[in-house]
Amino acid sequence: MLFPVLMSIYLYRRSFRIWFLNDDFAWLGLGLGIFNVSDLWHALFSPMAQGTIRTLSERLFFLAFERTFGLESLPMRIFEFGILAVAQILLVLVVKRLSGSLSAGVWASALWSLNFGLSVAMAWLSAFNQILLSALFLGAFYCFLRYAESNERKWLAGTWICYLLGFGALESIIVFPAVLLAWALLLDRSKWRLALPFFVPALLFTAAHLFWIPKAKDAPAYRIFLDLSLFESIAIYWQWLFAAVRIENFGPDWAWLVAPSNWLLTPAVLGFIVWRSWRRDFLPLFGLLMSMALIGPMLPLRDHRTDYYLASASIGIMIVLGVFTIRLPKPASLLLILYIVPSFIVQQATFEWYLERTAPIRPLIRGLQYAVQTHPGKLILVDGITESTYDSALADEALRLISAQNIRLVPGSKPAGNPLTVAPETARIAFEKEAVTVYHFNGSVLRDVTREWERGRALNLSTGFSPEILAGDPIFNPQFLSGWYGIEDGHRWLSGKGSVRVGGPFAKDAQITLKAYAPASLGSLELKILCAGTLIHTAKINPGDVEIRVPLPQRLQGAESLVLDLEASKTVRPPNDGRNLSLVFTLISIR
Repeated sequence: MLFPVLMSIYLYRRSFRIWFLNDDFAWLGLGLGIFNVSDLWHALFSPMAQGTIRTLSERLFFLAFERTFGLESLPMRIFEFGILAVAQILLVLVVKRLSGSLSAGVWASALWSLNFGLSVAMAWLSAFNQILLSALFLGAFYCFLRYAESNERKWLAGTWICYLLGFGALESIIVFPAVLLAWALLLDRSKWRLALPFFVPALLFTAAHLFWIPKAKDAPAYRIFLDLSLFESIAIYWQWLFAAVRIENFGPDWAWLVAPSNWLLTPAVLGFIVWRSWRRDFLPLFGLLMSMALIGPMLPLRDHRTDYYLASASIGIMIVLGVFTIRLPKPASLLLILYIVPSFIVQQATFEWYLERTAPIRPLIRGLQYAVQTHPGKLILVDGITESTYDSALADEALRLISAQNIRLVPGSKPAGNPLTVAPETARIAFEKEAVTVYHFNGSVLRDVTREWERGRALNLSTGFSPEILAGDPIFNPQFLSGWYGIEDGHRWLSGKGSVRVGGPFAKDAQITLKAYAPASLGSLELKILCAGTLIHTAKINPGDVEIRVPLPQRLQGAESLVLDLEASKTVRPPNDGRNLSLVFTLISIR
């Protein structure tokens, strides 16, 4: 029974060395906004990331480990592997109960550990929701099978506990009642009524998710398409399931395996399901329906087909393969080579890719953390950041985890136009005031190169201004003109009127973006945006968070820099404060 777990220890041994990546940094920063019970409630239960509420698999997982261990990934990896081990043992028990064969359960669980989708989920911590869902889904199903056999209330309680916890892991748990009903109709028809009560939470959750929970309007990848693309999605996920199609990317020397996998393994698996169904053995058909159910909620996401969705969705097909090994042992042993070999090659290459991708991130963030402590109050410029490292960490605001508001990339850094690149004028002024330190990152070591810059490149910096201004960052002080108050808690108050200079030239589709907050004491007001004496836009503003996006007029797009004038229709004077305040700004940009 423990063989699949031991097998996973070998297969996933390199995952323990993979650090954080992309969305991991967003979840690790969840605790930065928690100051009281209300903030904690918001962090755990408010819709985030395309309207999802995954309290257990994302919020608590990252929040608890970050608060306990800081920026250490190993404890999270160990915990994740423990949940996987539980899921693997549960899969053995479920298949043994369904088929009567321990061997079939061990085969199913061992083959699952090789699956490409599971490999991706184990490599990227943000996909932990797939691992937790698998464990809770299998736990609920196993308890249900025991309850259906014994009618003991403890097993019913176990089913409900795992099932309800699943709603905190991943939305796909809504298919659990349908899987129970399919099991009853195919394998034990007398028990079909037992599945009906479980539809109530699923329907309520679905209704809430569709009609109550707000969705991100700027996430076109998550648009739902209920058309013929559903069948295309099924075909793509089926190919990914057996990994051979991905071997062309990870192991070109083995690309010849793609054709046998498509023309032998797929027909064999589907033919086996049809043959056993003809013989009144509906267990393989049930396995297929389970996988279809688990991938079902993801099929309408035509523009967001993602490999790690197969981590949980592949379980049903693994049940089919496990039963295959006991019903037709000799053909199965030959055909499964077409699954095992490509899956192993792709799996190892997947871990290699994640290791290579995250290898520079750890020394960079650790080095910058030391730099911030060593040079308090100074502007820290960083050179040598590759686009890959930027996209894997800095683009997801990894720097906020080390309180690095004073870190910027040197002028001209790639990708072009990234908001961390400092304006040349700002860098030049910082050098003149000896208020800057420059570091070069070579992919593994962060080295102080301030003296080299002072002797060379610093003197050649052209004058210019940043197109994106963080209002609470002192390095942008030269760009704030009249009508502004000093920095306060990472933001800056506007009086009734204020001007700010923004650097160009600007793209053809550039937008003026303003992010601010309007205090409740102001009530409703209007904010006028003017440039070169011309009114560009008048925004009606209510109390709360404010985000304004306005297209930049075409005639202004070629300017080297622009002065924006902001005029608020109302101001308020707080008690014991002589200032007239309107909005408090965090960001001003033209991009």
